[in-house]
Amino acid sequence: MMPKNKTIVVLGSGPIRIGQGIEFDYASVQCVWNLKKLGYEVAIINNNPETVSTDFDTADRLYFEPLTPVDVMNVLAVEKPIGVVVAFGGGTAIKLAKFLDEQGIKILGTSADAIDLAEDRERFEELCDRLHINRPKGLTVFTEVEALEAAAKIGYPVLMRPSYVLGGQNMIIARNNADVKEYMKIILRAGIENPVLIDKYMEGKELEVDCICDGEDVLIPGIMEHIERTGIHSGDSIAVYPGTFEAEIEAKIVQQSRDLALALGTKGLVNIQYLIYDDGNGDDLYIIEANPRSSRTVPYLSKVTGVPMIELATRAMLGEKVSDMGYGTGLFRKPNYFAVKVPVFSFEKLMDVDTHLGPEMKSTGEVLGIATTREEAIFKGMAAAGWKMIRPKTDGALRGVPAEGVGENEVVAEGETSPTGVLFSVRATDLPELPDLARKFYELGFTLYATSGNADTIERSGMTVNHVAKVHENYHDNVMTLLESGKIAYVVSTSAKGRDPVAESVKLRRLAVERDIDCITSIDTAHALADCLASPFTLENASLVDINKDI
Repeated sequence: MMPKNKTIVVLGSGPIRIGQGIEFDYASVQCVWNLKKLGYEVAIINNNPETVSTDFDTADRLYFEPLTPVDVMNVLAVEKPIGVVVAFGGGTAIKLAKFLDEQGIKILGTSADAIDLAEDRERFEELCDRLHINRPKGLTVFTEVEALEAAAKIGYPVLMRPSYVLGGQNMIIARNNADVKEYMKIILRAGIENPVLIDKYMEGKELEVDCICDGEDVLIPGIMEHIERTGIHSGDSIAVYPGTFEAEIEAKIVQQSRDLALALGTKGLVNIQYLIYDDGNGDDLYIIEANPRSSRTVPYLSKVTGVPMIELATRAMLGEKVSDMGYGTGLFRKPNYFAVKVPVFSFEKLMDVDTHLGPEMKSTGEVLGIATTREEAIFKGMAAAGWKMIRPKTDGALRGVPAEGVGENEVVAEGETSPTGVLFSVRATDLPELPDLARKFYELGFTLYATSGNADTIERSGMTVNHVAKVHENYHDNVMTLLESGKIAYVVSTSAKGRDPVAESVKLRRLAVERDIDCITSIDTAHALADCLASPFTLENASLVDINKDI
C-alpha cells in the first residue's frame, strides 16, 4: 500500500569532475524516472547545471544545492520524504549515508551499515574470511611510520589509497620506502579523517561485475574483462564484454559475487572488482573491492545486455524480488557479439598532467565498439576513441597484413618524413615483455627507436633498432628532438613515476601530447594497438551490429 506521503529524495553526484562523470547522472535520472513511473513524487538534490538531473522537468522538484550535510538536511526538513536514495550519485552521495542514518533518515536500499561494511577494512576482511573469498593482504595506517612498517610487513609493491576513495583519487602503487614517504606527506598535509589503506599489489587479470540484489537473490547482467592488468584504474582500462574466462573461474566469480552481495545486505546495485592471479599453484580469484552503489560501467552494461539495470535496482530497493522482474537470476545470458569500452582522455587540455596511467582515474569519457568478434570490437573501440591507425607500407604491402587491410582513412607512409617510427622507453620491470611487443611493430614495418636499456633488449632478440639518447646523455640529439622530427607515430613509455612534473619521462609524454603523437603507457594497451594494426579491419570494412535485434 502506497504511504500517504509518497515523496522520495534522490541525491545526485554533484559537480562532474575527472573520476566522477555523467555515468552517475545517468543513474540518478533513470532512478527518478522509474520512481515517478511507480507513482512516487521525487525531489532531486544536485548542484550541477550541465546535467540532465537538473533539467526542470526531470524530477517533480529540483533543489540546486551543494551535497553537504547541512544543505541536504535543510531540504529533507522541507520535503519530509519516506526515504532517501544515495546509491546512484557515486562517491559524493554515498559518503552522506552514515550521516543521514545517524539523523534518523531512512536510506532506501542498501543500509548505511552495509555501505560502511564494504569500506571498513577490518569488517570487510572478516566478511571475506567468513565467505572464504581471497583478497590481497592489507593493513590500515594513519601515520608515515605505520605506513612504512605496513609496507615492510606486506612486501613491495603495495597499493596505497585513502578509504572512501572517489575515482581512484590519491591512489598510487608504491615500490619502495621513498614512494611511501612521499605519498604520506601529501596525504597528511591535506589532513585525513579516515585511515589510509595499504594492500599488497598483485599483478594479474582484472575483471568487474555489476550485480542487482534484492537481499535474497542476485542477477548478474555481465562480467567485464579488462585488457590492462591490475594497477590501472577501471575507468581508464579497456573493458571487454563478455569476458573470456575458464569455466571454473567463471563459476567461482558468479558464486562469490552472489555470496558477497547477499552478505552485504545489498538491496539494489553492487559493483565488485576481482583479479585473477597466478600464485604458482594455478590461477585463483582475489577480490579487490566491492562498492554497494551504481558504478560507471552501469550505462555501458545496460546498453549492451538489454538489462535495464537502474530500473531493476530501483524496484529491488523498494522491496520487489529480482526473480519476479523477468530477467532471471544468476549470470544473464551472453550475447552473440562483443562490446568493448575504450576510455577517452583530454590531456591536451590539461597542462602539466602526466599521461601515465595508474590507480588514479584520468579519463574524461569513453566510446563503445561492438562487433561479432572480440578483435574487431577492440579495433572499432580504439579507432573511435581517437587512436591513429597508422600502417606503414613495406614493399607495397604490410608485413603480415593484406594490402587491402589499409583503408583510405588511415595514414600510410609515402616518404621519409611520414611518421613510421615507434619509440620505446619502458621501465626495467617491463623489459622481459618488450621483445614480443617490439616484434609486433617491427613485423608491421615500423622503424624501431629505443633508449639504451630498451634498445639492447630489442637487439638481443634479433631486431634492428635505433639507439636514442636521453636528454641528460645528449642535449642536442635525444628523445625530445626525435619527437620534434616528425618520424614517430607512437611512443610506448611506462617509465618513472608521474608525480614529478620535472622528470624526463613525464616531459617526454607531455611533448608527445603537444605533438599529437599517440603515447601508450601500458604494455597491454600497446599489444592491443599492435594487434589492431595487424588485423584486416578498417573503418571502411567494419561490420555493423544491430543490438536491438541481437540482444
